Amino acid sequence: MRLIVREYLGMLRESGEFDSLIPDLLLSMGIVPFSRPQIGVRQAGVDVAAVGNDEAGTLTLWLFVLKRGDVGRREWDGQPQAVRPSLNEVRDVYLHSHVDSQHSTLPVKIVLATTGDLKQEAEGNWSGYVNENSVPGRRQYEFWNGDKVANLVERHLLDEYALPQEARSELRRALALVGEPDYDLQHFHMLLSQLLAWEKSGANGGQATDKQCAKSLVTISVALGILCRWAATDGNLRNGLLASERTLLWAWQAILKRSLTENEDVLQAYFRLIGIYMNMTTEYFNKLQPHFHVQDGIGQYYPEWVLLTEQVFEQIGLISSIGLSHLLWGVATRDEERVRGTQTVAESLVALIKNHRCSGSPCYDSQVIDITLALLFLNYMNRAEFAREWIREMTGRLTFGFRVGRWFPISTDSFDDLVDLEVNGKDIDLSKLKETSWTVPTIAQWAAILHEDEAYTGLVGLQENVLKQTCFQLWYPDEDTNGVVYSGPAQFESGVSEAPIVLPPTAEEMRRNIGRTRAESPVRSRVRSSATEAGLAFLDFVACRHFKTPVDPACWQLLNVEASSAGDPV
Repeated sequence: MRLIVREYLGMLRESGEFDSLIPDLLLSMGIVPFSRPQIGVRQAGVDVAAVGNDEAGTLTLWLFVLKRGDVGRREWDGQPQAVRPSLNEVRDVYLHSHVDSQHSTLPVKIVLATTGDLKQEAEGNWSGYVNENSVPGRRQYEFWNGDKVANLVERHLLDEYALPQEARSELRRALALVGEPDYDLQHFHMLLSQLLAWEKSGANGGQATDKQCAKSLVTISVALGILCRWAATDGNLRNGLLASERTLLWAWQAILKRSLTENEDVLQAYFRLIGIYMNMTTEYFNKLQPHFHVQDGIGQYYPEWVLLTEQVFEQIGLISSIGLSHLLWGVATRDEERVRGTQTVAESLVALIKNHRCSGSPCYDSQVIDITLALLFLNYMNRAEFAREWIREMTGRLTFGFRVGRWFPISTDSFDDLVDLEVNGKDIDLSKLKETSWTVPTIAQWAAILHEDEAYTGLVGLQENVLKQTCFQLWYPDEDTNGVVYSGPAQFESGVSEAPIVLPPTAEEMRRNIGRTRAESPVRSRVRSSATEAGLAFLDFVACRHFKTPVDPACWQLLNVEASSAGDPV
């Protein structure tokens, strides 16, 4: 395990990863951080400041200077952000003007921590600096290389109590397979299940304490970080992204179950998981973005129409959930830079849809979830005009596909059924593949809300002709949904279905129907989830995409109410 951790440290970036790990490690060692890295804030050389006992039991002020990789002569004093100037700034500035009065009498330990090693060429520089600047009993220096940090991580974050032998085995299996495109992350899911079983992970198999719950989240963050770095190294960022999604959702479910939504230690550990997820989404988006801006850019990897359509809609859902996550989290945390960055995501989503013609022809009924997330994100980002264009394209394709009995979203969501439809289209029972539909009523409501009345009329014609026997339906969450939406598909254990839906003859009537639903129906207001209450509204959209739970129709129906109130289409 130590070798795994050591290799993991070598993969970490200095900003956002290594500097997030060190505070968690210190806290597990009984050293309490009171200052963490902040982008754009002058830190006077100190990346992390903490207070706690040293090896001799003496209460000490710990000041950490963090660097990524090996420290050689150039890293010591030959480049921006070099080690020696940082150490000088700690000595000359931080110790004189940044130390609180309550810490001013404590002995100081200045630690240079790195994910690599001290090269032989720089050993003399370090030794000379330490000898010249150490003050016995008052100021000491230490160097923590990657091996020492790995040893401390194993002892304090991944010890036998925090990460039992069985969980270690699951992590090793997950790391061995995470690079495989078809790997379903089952071993990592088992690890999560074991570490989040708080009702029986305490002393003597009893319930874990709140502090133990917080520590388990820190352990999970290290395990997730290791898995994500391995996935990136193996060229399979998708598995890293899916693992971080599942971790966020199951961890939040565990927090809800234990009523720890206001526990500061638990939330701090959970925010670390959010940080890993945000980093993974950024990395994933940056890798795939160039393919979105090229005509049929994804098609070069998936020559078959069925596989290409599957992949394009998966990317539409993933990119939309990434955009929604960064937008809503940026607003919640007042991170203006993150919010501005979502404009780039929106531009790439538009390019993805425009450059792949199959984006107008969903092949599974459940892909309406990806479509809905995309339409919501496009509207939030003031891309309503393009959303209208896409609606027109989809309704035209849907009308044609259902009429000819090919290239329509099948209700079974079965790949085998889809292939059978493509190969033996005229020799199979089409009625079984279109028994139900979420897609048509959802797109119909969007068409009405976006004032694409002609497109809406085309869908009404479908119901009156080739889809007479198809049950149109929508699913609405209820108060019970909050207890299951973060653990699996919520529609099977909660909520209410509106079925069968009969589309009114005109878009104007549909708009009035939506208005009445919002005013009179038992599901007239959007269910306010625990995540939304906690400022984590993006989790609801991640859960919908990850577990294929339908998006709450109120999310788009309320756009109709707002537009009606403003006297403007959308």
